[in-house]
Amino acid sequence: MYCEKLRLIHIRNLDDKTIEPGKGLTFIAGPNGCGKTNLIEAIYYSSVGKSFRTANDNDMIRLGAEEGSILLTYRVHQTSHVLKIRMVRGKGKKFYLNDTPIRRKELLGLFRTVLFTPDELQLIKGAPLIRRRFLDMEISQVSPRYYETLLSYNRAVQQRNAAFRQAQLSGRKAEVDLWDMQIAKGAAYLVKKRLETVAKMDRKVPLLERYLTGEKETLSIRYVQQGEEEAHTEVEWYLTMLSQHREMDARLAHTSVGPHRDDLRFLLNGLDIAAYGSQGQQRTAILSMKLSEMEFIKEETGSYPVLLLDDIGSELDAARREALMAYLEKEKIQTLMTGTDSALVGMGTVIEMENK
Repeated sequence: MYCEKLRLIHIRNLDDKTIEPGKGLTFIAGPNGCGKTNLIEAIYYSSVGKSFRTANDNDMIRLGAEEGSILLTYRVHQTSHVLKIRMVRGKGKKFYLNDTPIRRKELLGLFRTVLFTPDELQLIKGAPLIRRRFLDMEISQVSPRYYETLLSYNRAVQQRNAAFRQAQLSGRKAEVDLWDMQIAKGAAYLVKKRLETVAKMDRKVPLLERYLTGEKETLSIRYVQQGEEEAHTEVEWYLTMLSQHREMDARLAHTSVGPHRDDLRFLLNGLDIAAYGSQGQQRTAILSMKLSEMEFIKEETGSYPVLLLDDIGSELDAARREALMAYLEKEKIQTLMTGTDSALVGMGTVIEMENK
């Protein structure tokens, strides 16, 4: 799988821009503010149906324009396909595959990407929600069932919480047995898939971390279920815990048990990297995790996703950057990388961007 062509019409600061990345490394060079990250953003958007920079699609439409479009041509199994995203200011967005309308949940998994940006440090230092989102997006790109179950689970949690709020207003007892069963079934499946995924990543990530650090460091990933030594995947366990916490949940109008409360922990040489790792070590660890994510997706689908590296030159020292480039070249992974100095890369395709 690889991206053959990207065209942006009235997206961010780009009026009508087309690029054709190489099959290997493509370095997008140019001064700050010229639109390099806008290209990475658009490719990522074509993969998951949303931006990594804003929650408001109107921000992506060029100032003064009423609509913008992303057209991405990708090849898989010797066949080319065209994804189109049309955004209309104030009216939302629509997705198309080869001119046929599709929903966002049908978009996920068609064209797969893995993203690394300077903000990825929040994967270690940020809230648990960020780590859960990372894991959920990774699995959703390879498993439509997981994504459907995740949506249903989140709706059931919202309905349970709404029932508690309504009961507080009416003074009646909340009827949540139906939601408890839906939550328990969804939770058991979601956590099982998460544990399987983390186990697969944990077989790869120590090797990748040692490779990037010249055998100096090793990294491991652990799935953490709140208040438990081991994560549970039994429907009956979730039903029991939901019942035990129902009185407290009713007072607070929230749901305190389930995968929406779980977390990931990253251990560098056996120690929690969030507490003991330097910023440089944390960035390298995140890159190792992203590469292990790529290996997981390849294992599940048969082909690597496209790797998107935004301003990677400022995040890694020369030795680790060289190790990364060697790995990407060896595995023949299509990679789009932005930076201000094309001299950082001595191989692949170079696309020069200029300030408008």
